[in-house]
Amino acid sequence: MARLARADVFDPAEVSVFHCINRCVRRAYLCGSDPLTGRNYDHRKAALERRLRYLAGHFGIDVIGFAIMSNHFHLVLRNRPDVVDTWSDTEVARRWLSICPLRRADANEPAEPTTAELDTIRNCPDRLAEIRTRLSDISWLMRMLAQSVARQANREDDITGRFWEGRFKAVRLCDEA
Repeated sequence: MARLARADVFDPAEVSVFHCINRCVRRAYLCGSDPLTGRNYDHRKAALERRLRYLAGHFGIDVIGFAIMSNHFHLVLRNRPDVVDTWSDTEVARRWLSICPLRRADANEPAEPTTAELDTIRNCPDRLAEIRTRLSDISWLMRMLAQSVARQANREDDITGRFWEGRFKAVRLCDEA
């Protein structure tokens, strides 16, 4: 039986708290020392934490807690569609273009979006509504986080293919217990 889409299980328009887990495949190390190869991957922990902080600053999602283990990580996230709804169209476009830049500046940092780039989002109501929804969607945050870590790890290991086990696991937390 096929798994249900998260959008069918969790209402993205409702403020909720989730425990998310993403695990590596092929006995890959996310961080720590690999006893078979003797390589140390502790720098990935700092890179993952840096990327998480960057994304949390642009998404309408609160990072309540996280733990980065040797082959997986845990996040406790609260989506905030109510906060994203208060952002202006310009703010939504600017945040999105910081996460998915059309151009890069020096040091591979996202370039400041031009008025024309902002207008491509602001002047298209359907696209703007879609991006506004994405900015409070945990699946999009996890996608952006996992992609960057996987690309970096595959470059370092000089391989191609999957780095993560599959879809991340997400459990809705209904109370503090």
